[in-house]
Amino acid sequence: MSTFEVRMAAESDDGIILNLIRQSPQPGRVVLNFEREPSFYYGARVTCDKPDVLVVFHKKTGDLAAVGNIGSRPIYVNGEEKDIRYAHDLRVATPYRGSLALVRMFREGKKKLMPNEWLQTVILAENEASISTVGSGRAGLPTYYPHGDIVTSLIFSPPRFPLKHAYTIRKASADDLPKMQSLLDEEGPKHQFFPSYKLKKIIEGSSYFRDIRISDYWLAFDGDTLVGMVGVWNQKGFKQTRLIQYPGGLAWARHLYNLWSRLFGGVHLPAAGGVINYRTLHSVITRGDKPEVLAALIEPIAHIARSERMALVCAFFAQDPMRAALKKFTVQKLMSKHYLVSYDDDPGKTLDDRMPYIEVARL
Repeated sequence: MSTFEVRMAAESDDGIILNLIRQSPQPGRVVLNFEREPSFYYGARVTCDKPDVLVVFHKKTGDLAAVGNIGSRPIYVNGEEKDIRYAHDLRVATPYRGSLALVRMFREGKKKLMPNEWLQTVILAENEASISTVGSGRAGLPTYYPHGDIVTSLIFSPPRFPLKHAYTIRKASADDLPKMQSLLDEEGPKHQFFPSYKLKKIIEGSSYFRDIRISDYWLAFDGDTLVGMVGVWNQKGFKQTRLIQYPGGLAWARHLYNLWSRLFGGVHLPAAGGVINYRTLHSVITRGDKPEVLAALIEPIAHIARSERMALVCAFFAQDPMRAALKKFTVQKLMSKHYLVSYDDDPGKTLDDRMPYIEVARL
């Protein structure tokens, strides 16, 4: 008889899920916790257009042993729009790590998959515990096929000298929506895993675009032609990155850093237990993949971020030439590993050689 019960989560589970997340920081040199206050479901419906949240309970104690989301969102695969699942927000309560709770969750999750259906997932490179678990080959777990490294950049300051370019950079308005949608429709399918966005949902108030406004987008024009766009998403209302612990002996150094950043620009580092102030760049697209267009877009955003002492977060696959846009900015990098998850053969064999894209705002 099984020790655990697995079922689909309900709205009434929100409180206990949040409590488990609060108690499940991500290990690493700097200990972080990716929180979902005030409601787990706010973030779940942003990460996935169609969430599928599983919860695992210990039958005897009634404890919530684990939670995970394997919902789906529309992205381009080989140039065609498909609903692809993304495995994320996987948390296992400390007393149940190493138990069969995770296996039971995956077995139940497998029932929701179509034949040959696969998922994406991303794991921080420093999270050795998770990487060793998924790579263990344990019975009942799917295979995690490595499919690229992701470089997440925290942008702290703009270039020291103004960038030279001839583009017109400005914020978007509702009148720009048709051109913005056309740019996404034309350029998005050229990239593997680029989200298939319908921007009218922002106007409609879709929970998939929670806390986004059209005016949060910045546009680059070459004459009358829209050649690039990037959104600036304040997700603090439903996703927070809490800094739990600094590396041993270095907590004092944040005071020196904060003094330096106040003088020269940079994010304010909170005391242990505080929340990091940042904005996430999303819908990052340029016509013809031109890093110089993206750099021109980010420059005014970085000036605002510096004045407000916050970081900008963006991410690219390691091989993406668009990373060159950040060369003249002050950045700090964080590495992650991207996997395709399947109970069958490696899904990567079915993918063509389009440059992959990662939407860090939906991780």
